Amino acid sequence: MNTKRIPHGPAFDRYLRDLEHCPPLTAREELHLALRMRRLKARLVAILGRRAELRRPAGKSGPLGIPFARLEAAVAGLERAAAERAGVTRRKARRARAVLGTLHRVRTVFVTHNLRLAFHLARRLTGRSAPLPDLVQAGNIGLLEAVDRFDPRRGNRFSTYAAMYITRAVYRALPRLTQPVHVSEYQRRLKSRLTESRRSLMQELGRVPTLSEMAARAHLEERKAKDLMTASLSILELDAPVPGTDGLYGDTLPGEDGATMRERLVISDLLRHMHGLLPSLDPRLRMVLRLRYGLEGDEAHTLKECGDLLCLSRERVRQLEEEAIQILRARLRSLDYGAGRFRALSA
Repeated sequence: MNTKRIPHGPAFDRYLRDLEHCPPLTAREELHLALRMRRLKARLVAILGRRAELRRPAGKSGPLGIPFARLEAAVAGLERAAAERAGVTRRKARRARAVLGTLHRVRTVFVTHNLRLAFHLARRLTGRSAPLPDLVQAGNIGLLEAVDRFDPRRGNRFSTYAAMYITRAVYRALPRLTQPVHVSEYQRRLKSRLTESRRSLMQELGRVPTLSEMAARAHLEERKAKDLMTASLSILELDAPVPGTDGLYGDTLPGEDGATMRERLVISDLLRHMHGLLPSLDPRLRMVLRLRYGLEGDEAHTLKECGDLLCLSRERVRQLEEEAIQILRARLRSLDYGAGRFRALSA
């Protein structure tokens, strides 16, 4: 296996080197291991009996297709029950643990010698904005499921059987790996169904269907259909340029106060210059501006609150504020700021 052109970090490179020492199984070895796993599973299921962990449906593969994790949970439950009572239960728990250990070793050999298969199938899907190590990890999860469900008596090679599980696991992991915002598989299926109904209605009606028509065709509520249609699964970078302009998308987004990034930068620059002019004002005018607009870290106050603090009437505070603004406006105009920018601050 040629892995020299796949640099993905030392850990993944070491994993690929280890794969070179795991050659694929022959048909005879594969059959031997698979049949041994089934015999061990049958013995373990017989020991466990009707434990609660095994009562859930096992799927099309029958009771011998039970995932290894559920068998392990059942053995752990049997051991907990054995700790509460003496006698046969403890011997049964020891037998179950011994069989589970043997099953784990055989299963590990089977999985290890098929890791190359998961790697090659996952590697076909590179170029979809997902890192190769993550795709391989998803493929390995599908490989584990295939090993648990494989029935060698049907006459198929394991590689043919496992390809479906590995590919399905990788495709299911792609949305999670390629999109920062997670959208459930159920929501994706609903949106796909709504899109298909829109396409079919456009062919039948010869026009763009309404939202209610699409919702009725897809058997969805109109509110749900609206949420699905307006939900965007694509991610827009804030530092991406706006087409036809020199600005960025991040500059057009309003902040919590409703101001865009550009407006906040203008106001920040204005405040920086204005703080340099405040010491030149009369102390009473400077105090009024500081209280009204919170210029020095204080909270902004109403005219009445300022009047109570300064022992002045509300009208007198307003007059002092207007006088201070006029003085600053004239001095800022001399700095090429103009009155309009100062009105953005005092609005």
